[in-house]
Amino acid sequence: MLRSHLSSTPRDVDARLVYGLMLSWDRRYDEARSEFQRVLQDTPDYKDARVALMNVEMWSGRTSQAGDLASQILTRDPGDPQARLVRQRLDARTHPWHVRTEYSLDSFNDGGDPWHELALSVGRETARGPVSFRGTSATRFGTRDQLVEIEAYPTFTTGTYAYVSVGAATRGDLFPDYRLAFDLYQAVGAGLEVSGGYRRLEFAAPVSIYNAGATKYLGPWALIERVSLVPGDESNSWSFQSETRRYLGSAGTSFLAGAYSYGFNREEPRGLGDSIRLRSNTLRGQASLDVSPRTRVLVTVSTSRQERMLNTPLWQTTVSAGTAYKF
Repeated sequence: MLRSHLSSTPRDVDARLVYGLMLSWDRRYDEARSEFQRVLQDTPDYKDARVALMNVEMWSGRTSQAGDLASQILTRDPGDPQARLVRQRLDARTHPWHVRTEYSLDSFNDGGDPWHELALSVGRETARGPVSFRGTSATRFGTRDQLVEIEAYPTFTTGTYAYVSVGAATRGDLFPDYRLAFDLYQAVGAGLEVSGGYRRLEFAAPVSIYNAGATKYLGPWALIERVSLVPGDESNSWSFQSETRRYLGSAGTSFLAGAYSYGFNREEPRGLGDSIRLRSNTLRGQASLDVSPRTRVLVTVSTSRQERMLNTPLWQTTVSAGTAYKF
């Protein structure tokens, strides 16, 4: 029926897309490829046709073409779940290992000793998502401590994935005796992704953190909102963060970002000093840039103003820099 319809109405791109999808489901990949390419010739910006062509190239073993199409899609829509999944699976085949280093320095306007933190992670990309081992060494308040973690981002299906982390401190002076983290992410359509999660930091006085978030993709832009709740015996503490990202580059993964937060002065609380502070306001700028197909550079600068009773406000400035390499 569709074939006869297309014979009389060859420029019906929607019908031709459906016909190509039916061919691809029957594993008639060469014929499906021709139909999708014809759709894109008539309507180059038809994203569904480009995604369908990417899938056909992936299913037929033409991984180089699938990777090029995934990059084209992510350049225009960095949140596309299918293109992100294809990119993840291709990375698992071509560059499965990655190593990342990061150093951060926190300074204070009251003359307090600066904080130093060094993190190293080594991981492997799998078809189900990356798994990595992370070690963090911190010096704060004249004390040194280390945190060792296992982190994973398992993908359950297109648009559904999670973040899972389990860690323990070597001494328990700066970091909790153990740390648990879990987030679940779900794409709900129209460029919107929602999430919910939990953190447990087992200090002498344990801390539980409940998170919720939403990300809206608008072309190369992403608008991110996060809220965190820390239940207390007498009152609850809240943290809010708003972030805007602008994705760059041909792969659609590099970005520049600016954020404002009230409460947490770090995106991911891990140790003493990262918890919510009363009337704390933070501005943060971030750059995550691919300088080569295998190498990424990361730079973050933030400043936080924290009100203190019977004292002048405390300003905390954080500068961090790191690199990530795939091999």
